[in-house]
Amino acid sequence: SVFLNEVHLSFQISNTPATLYPSVLACLDFAICLEYILLFGVDALVSYLKIESLFSLYYVYIVPAYVMARITQLAIPYMLIFATLERLFWTSKNKSSLLKAFHSTTGRHVTVIVSLVLCILLRSPSAFAIKVDDYPKCPDFFRTKTTNPREWAQESEIYHFFDFQVMTIAQTLVPFILLVGLNLIIVRRMCSDSVQKEKLPEPTEVCFQEDRLLTQITPVHKSSTTIGLSFPPLKSMSPAVRSAVFTMGAIVTSYLISNILHLSLTVLERSGHQILKSEEDPLMSSTFHTFFSDLVSFVYMFTSAIRIVIYYLCNPKIRGDLIDFFANRKNAVYL
Repeated sequence: SVFLNEVHLSFQISNTPATLYPSVLACLDFAICLEYILLFGVDALVSYLKIESLFSLYYVYIVPAYVMARITQLAIPYMLIFATLERLFWTSKNKSSLLKAFHSTTGRHVTVIVSLVLCILLRSPSAFAIKVDDYPKCPDFFRTKTTNPREWAQESEIYHFFDFQVMTIAQTLVPFILLVGLNLIIVRRMCSDSVQKEKLPEPTEVCFQEDRLLTQITPVHKSSTTIGLSFPPLKSMSPAVRSAVFTMGAIVTSYLISNILHLSLTVLERSGHQILKSEEDPLMSSTFHTFFSDLVSFVYMFTSAIRIVIYYLCNPKIRGDLIDFFANRKNAVYL
């Protein structure tokens, strides 16, 4: 997804919308993949390869990497929302001065900076709520370090309410509702414009006969399409409308799947369910906990990594830009 940043900047022209939000989103997609590899990929390598130096290094950066991953998780859906709002703005016929200022170059930069700062502030408490504990007397070197919540984080009901209820609403519920609602409005507008264009009369067939202008009006026969509470069939939509529908469905569905899994794991961990604990050693995670945690991490990283693939498959404009981008890079290498 990091290529999306360079692609949009390379192919931006004067009559296309600005692409700051997709560019930032592409950087966040790349960041979440890197952070998850550092958190879970390195942990898997340590478990299987038993490299002591890598184990020590892992617990040096695990807390900062964990906090950065939580900040990135919170920022990604809001960059999706801002990009969707921008699409909504460009499909709007009546653009107020406030919306124009909000979607100006300065407005976009201010929005990105403020939103990223707020994400950092909201997720910063987690940096002080987790610590690395040492167990030097443990005979197994690879169990001499582990992460645990700090005492104040365990005892504070306010922190529990903020970290679970408030952040779950802010990271999962609100973005999903906004993304679905905004994309439905955009598709409705595009469907309405498509139907209105179909109702326009076809160009008249003009011929000259005996120095008189004769106009033959050809009747227009179009399939009846109503704009009610339902959308027109996909077959009757224009290619642009269909691509918008498929893009919306793919992105929102992938986002929903990853967040539902993450929410389910969070609920199980907060409730202290026995299914997450090993029967032999209650201090160790069960096989189900390990598998489910890895599945959540993989799905979240996978949905970020394939976002560029979704745009490529569903958006003909970005598909053409990507093909041209790599073709130009190939020619540049030859030169």
